[in-house]
Amino acid sequence: MAQLNANTPYIECFIRNSYIFDNDDEGLTEGYIFGVKSMINRPLHFHFQSCLGAIFWQMPISAFASDEKYDKISEDEEKRLSILQTWDCQANNIAVTTFSFLQNKRVDVFCRDKKYRSGKYIFTIDDYEGDLNELNVGYANDQDTKCYHFIDLDDGNMCVQPNNLLRWHNADFIKPYDKKNPPKFKIFKDQLSSEDIDMTYAKSPYLFYNHFSEDQSSGG
Repeated sequence: MAQLNANTPYIECFIRNSYIFDNDDEGLTEGYIFGVKSMINRPLHFHFQSCLGAIFWQMPISAFASDEKYDKISEDEEKRLSILQTWDCQANNIAVTTFSFLQNKRVDVFCRDKKYRSGKYIFTIDDYEGDLNELNVGYANDQDTKCYHFIDLDDGNMCVQPNNLLRWHNADFIKPYDKKNPPKFKIFKDQLSSEDIDMTYAKSPYLFYNHFSEDQSSGG
């Protein structure tokens, strides 16, 4: 059975009232994002507890803002969403991790509108194929699978973007590449195996624990 839902770190933020009220297109309501849901070929869906006492379920990342003076980006909600999340979900199973190495690090995001937006890393969402009896209908097991780094942007929005659209900052050792001339990185897609193709090894007694040669066992 797919694990559709997962806990997230609690994110104090606002939900845009245009998503929860019929007559308020500009206002915001305070609350917390506390969970996320993955459904294949759909955007990520976030769960939000509002200060009104109501929970709003399955909201896209475009429904939220971390600052009252957020950049609306576009009047077209689908375009706004496509800028804040580039890829749809690749499976129904989901896992959430906060990588300590990335925690609170600054990062630049290259968005679909060809603009860079900067922000701070919060946590990572990754989808996966779980039950081996399920059909592998998505891309979660593919070498080109995409994870979703949740980033609090400086413009008051939040986004979920994959590795290949991010430019990280770490003063300890990173000198960020020129935004106008990014390097052409190779994407390694070959699936390798740690088992040698020479099967004489698999057939040898060396595989067994506590094996000694005749000379060794006799003290020679």
